[in-house]
Amino acid sequence: MKRNRVVLHICGQDFPIATDSSIAHVRQLGEDINAKMSEILSASKRVTFAQAAILTALDYADSAKKNEQSIEALRSQLSGYLSDAEDSKLNFELVKKENEKLKAEIEKLKAKAGK
Repeated sequence: MKRNRVVLHICGQDFPIATDSSIAHVRQLGEDINAKMSEILSASKRVTFAQAAILTALDYADSAKKNEQSIEALRSQLSGYLSDAEDSKLNFELVKKENEKLKAEIEKLKAKAGK
């Protein structure tokens, strides 16, 4: 498979990247990282490029971890909904069978009453 090559420009430095992802996607990531690092660097003149990179990485790692937790909570909630739906389906089948029995019994009683 051909790997895409792209050069990211982050805070005045170039980073050549080889990736299987689309060029547009990697460029967008680079722009996001550039914006975050620029924000950190402009907030304090004492922050180095490496420190800004680490703070940016921590910010993204924190977001990723929170997203994973949200996804797991949604999976758990969905699992509960699926279980409830299965229970409802089983209850529906039981009620349907009971309804059929009652209809048959009514027909028997009607036939008996008609005699």
